[in-house]
Amino acid sequence: MKEILSEKRSSSIFPPTDALNAYLAIQRAYNVVNRTVSKKLAQWRLSVPKYGVILQLYDREALPLSELSRLIFCGNSNLTALVDRMERDGLVQRVNNKNDRRVKEIRLTEKGRELAPKVIGEYRPFLHQMMSRLSPEEQRMLTDLLTRLKEKLEER
Repeated sequence: MKEILSEKRSSSIFPPTDALNAYLAIQRAYNVVNRTVSKKLAQWRLSVPKYGVILQLYDREALPLSELSRLIFCGNSNLTALVDRMERDGLVQRVNNKNDRRVKEIRLTEKGRELAPKVIGEYRPFLHQMMSRLSPEEQRMLTDLLTRLKEKLEER
């Protein structure tokens, strides 16, 4: 197996293992994918989390912050800051829940509703093109392996 770890001194003290190489491969792939995706979304002045908010809200009237947090894998405190920025940009607004005024919900503004189909319409084909560097079988294998890793880590 090709050695991913390149630092000579640490390699001699702590020889690279398959586990370390797998971890580094995941990290490096994530960094490249994230940079590629971020660059694409920047044309709409969006980040990956902002896109997630737009995507989740596009087919819904509104969502409570806690539900939105769960759907886009973002902690409540980070989501609050994200929603503040999106509100400032005119993409979302906070509204009271119809049944419980203590609960704040987030919904897209008219500007957000106009932007969503443009972004989603271009972004989805972009993701397919990016991932087409792997065959459909390789994509399924990658998904399976990463899902199994996640599930095994959550068992602990």
